Amino acid sequence: MTVMPYSQGRYEKTVTLKKLFHRGVQRIALRFEPDDGLKQICRNMGATYSRTHQCWYVDNHPANMKKIFAAFRGKAWVDQTAFFGEKPKKEPAPPQRDPLKVQLDAAATREVENFCKYLEAQGKAESSVRTYANCIGVFLTYFGGGHKGISAKGAEEIGMEDVQGFLSDYIYSKGLARSTHAQYVAALRHFFKSRFNRHIDVEKLVYPKQGKKLPKVLAKEEIGLMIKRTPNLKHRMLMSMQYGMGLRVGELIGIRLRDIDIIRGTITVHGKGFKSRRVFISRGIAAMLTQYMDQYWPGEYLFEGQNGGAYTATSVNAVLKQAAKRAGITKAVHSHMLRHSYATHLLESGTDLRYIQELLGHSSSKTTEIYTFVSSKKLGDIGSPFDDLDL
Repeated sequence: MTVMPYSQGRYEKTVTLKKLFHRGVQRIALRFEPDDGLKQICRNMGATYSRTHQCWYVDNHPANMKKIFAAFRGKAWVDQTAFFGEKPKKEPAPPQRDPLKVQLDAAATREVENFCKYLEAQGKAESSVRTYANCIGVFLTYFGGGHKGISAKGAEEIGMEDVQGFLSDYIYSKGLARSTHAQYVAALRHFFKSRFNRHIDVEKLVYPKQGKKLPKVLAKEEIGLMIKRTPNLKHRMLMSMQYGMGLRVGELIGIRLRDIDIIRGTITVHGKGFKSRRVFISRGIAAMLTQYMDQYWPGEYLFEGQNGGAYTATSVNAVLKQAAKRAGITKAVHSHMLRHSYATHLLESGTDLRYIQELLGHSSSKTTEIYTFVSSKKLGDIGSPFDDLDL
């Protein structure tokens, strides 16, 4: 039944309620135009913000519905039309790599929920939380009667031999990809670290050996064509800043207006592991930035979606794919290629590797050294002995 607790007439702000299916649970999504006061109300009532869905949410429960109306009374109109008139949208199912169907009992569900809270407290990205939670769900299902021939065990009963047996029987024998294997090892390490009084030695859980893959880069001419042939100024600005500053996509879409220091010509970006660094705005990007700000007037984030809130990584990659298509580039293009290209082109122009490490925000120089294997300038200067043949 639709609840009409107060009249809309005298409210300037609107909070729209929608049904949301998030992490396997029905939620109530709260959507509104960027507003610090409304955000604080959400925090006070215990709502959680989802970067994936770009909204605040609480569990779909009558008590929470009453709490929402009480919290916003006198401050905003709560529009419940969409909530009572639509079916909850389910999250798109991820690619099914695991043949084991996840069927968690109540105890395992609590384990996964607590694990998610632990990861969020560690500052893990939502995508990482989702991936690790899925791995642990499969792991607990394996010992909960979800795998033929394995006796049921609760999380408290699982020992080191069980963990090694799971990796051997489920990961190795199924021939899953090395990246999937690495995800399970990382998830299990975090899972057993999050539980107290466990004798599991997580250091014995060894990551699989990974083949050395060189980062894929674009030529300067290709990037130039992508930017030139993109008519939308916001999309040109996205590509220009990611390439021109070597930003990760999360750093790019996370830039707020308060992070930009026009006088000093710098932007503070917030990288992985709560690490922040300053990047410099080049003259060319500064000119584009002025034009962009005059045209779009962003509110909180430098790049915002149509309904407010930060732009999404999915949208950035979609922009790049379209730009590559217009430029006639047939190779698969993704956003991190612009960061790889930035580092490679700096190295080819003679920039010291130590400076590149600082600009990219790498903790270890070994991470930056991968670009020495990609740079083609020095190698291209070396002739082939074939050219010395008298043919």
